[in-house]
Amino acid sequence: MATMPTARVWSLARLPRKRALYATKTAPPEPRPYKPIAPSERVSRPGPSQTAEQAAQAAQAATPKKKSLITRLFSLRPEEAQINEPRDIARGIAATQRVVSTGVLDPRYRPASRRILAIIVALPLVIGLGYELFQRRFFGKERKARPVRKLEGAMEEEKERAPS
Repeated sequence: MATMPTARVWSLARLPRKRALYATKTAPPEPRPYKPIAPSERVSRPGPSQTAEQAAQAAQAATPKKKSLITRLFSLRPEEAQINEPRDIARGIAATQRVVSTGVLDPRYRPASRRILAIIVALPLVIGLGYELFQRRFFGKERKARPVRKLEGAMEEEKERAPS
């Protein structure tokens, strides 16, 4: 009795996964050196005399509220604007050289690069369309009318109808 060849069933689980090239070619960045936290900056755990509510209030008071992007960018008080200096300049330079030499950005920066690209693409459109709509609304600029092209057969009929 002859056996029939069975059809091989393919699934995504069996297919070999392709690894990204950038992850295998470059080494991860060096870890940051250990920096001990000063005792005054440490957040202590609640002691036996402290309740959970008191500990939560103390932790909330210790952590500053995160400000919105607009508040941070357009702050009217110069003392609020704090520019953080880079912690390790050599690390930043090494990362920049790695991007320039390989042409591939570290995967950690993909969401940020996507946002920046969206801003670069969308901003000229928003400015141009906003200016056009502003002129229409406040200066009375009329919309451009699309030219209507007549069909050749319709044009011949019009010529026949026209008195000569």
